Amino acid sequence: MSIRLTDIAKKIDAEIIGAGSCIEIDGAAALSAASVTDISFLSNPKYAAEACASQAAVIIMAKDITQIRAVKLITPNPYLAWAKTLQMFVPDRSKFIPEEIHASATIHPSAEIAAGVHIGPQVSIGAHTRIAEGCIIHAGVVIEEHCMLSNDVVIHPNTVVHHGSRIGKRCVIWSNAVIGADGFGNARDGAKYVAIPQLGNTVLEDDVSIGSGSTIDRGAIEDTIIHRGAKIDNLVMIAHNVEIGADTAIASQTGISGSTKIGDRVMIAGQAGFVGHVHIGDDSFVGAKAGISKSFPPSSKITGYPARKLMDVRRSDSAVKNLPELIKRVKQLEKQIAQLNQKDGA
Repeated sequence: MSIRLTDIAKKIDAEIIGAGSCIEIDGAAALSAASVTDISFLSNPKYAAEACASQAAVIIMAKDITQIRAVKLITPNPYLAWAKTLQMFVPDRSKFIPEEIHASATIHPSAEIAAGVHIGPQVSIGAHTRIAEGCIIHAGVVIEEHCMLSNDVVIHPNTVVHHGSRIGKRCVIWSNAVIGADGFGNARDGAKYVAIPQLGNTVLEDDVSIGSGSTIDRGAIEDTIIHRGAKIDNLVMIAHNVEIGADTAIASQTGISGSTKIGDRVMIAGQAGFVGHVHIGDDSFVGAKAGISKSFPPSSKITGYPARKLMDVRRSDSAVKNLPELIKRVKQLEKQIAQLNQKDGA
């Protein structure tokens, strides 16, 4: 695939600096791996030396660095521009995804499938489920009864969408995810447990992305809701009645207990853990491996175990690092005090 540099510059609204504005680009690659026909990007100035040594034909960056030999595309947000550029190099898979239902798929007679939907081999679709135009259901997917998929949903192989789940427009669910399984609800009866029926549903609003192997439980009574534009990484566990805000991003191996509310535009790093019934305010940041045991207001920056304000954790870590020296100084002071007391006693 070859793309004219001028077309890339137009898409990302960038200024071209350097000769060769009419050249064609064959691919995109990291600075260290780029060839003389590739485009790359520089978003952090500390990698400027690597950019100078790169063989890339074109480099996207925020401002001109004269030492870099490549043609430059200057734009205020190189990382965003890189994302838009990569969209131009996505391979066209349409010939492998025909708008038809594979002969091996099992579809209940009461299911409603719009025209032009792709349903791959060994797919199972339950009673009264509705699938709208433009959806792509890959091989081995199971969609149970009374589910609803809006336009242009893509579900990758071996995912399970349990009964009653509702999936908004342009959602993408990657392989082996489980949507709408029962939440972990049990009541004690002496030494035994009695399962609490989970009667709510799971709702994914428009433009949500769910990573491979992630699980989103259905609500106990109210729905579990993933709001518009949220991005969920691989291997994330979201329990019953959780609500994830719009444009929130959650990294891998995070676990969120029941009835927790995460605000809009929250960033959650990997392996964070949340107890149930806490609220995290809009525009907050949660650090990797944080243990969240209480609620935090909007715009919080929190990390640690148990989680607390980011700067408090950094101060504590700094103090711990200095403890050996502090202990040594305390012992010296104690020795000096003892010597002074001996003199006073004499």
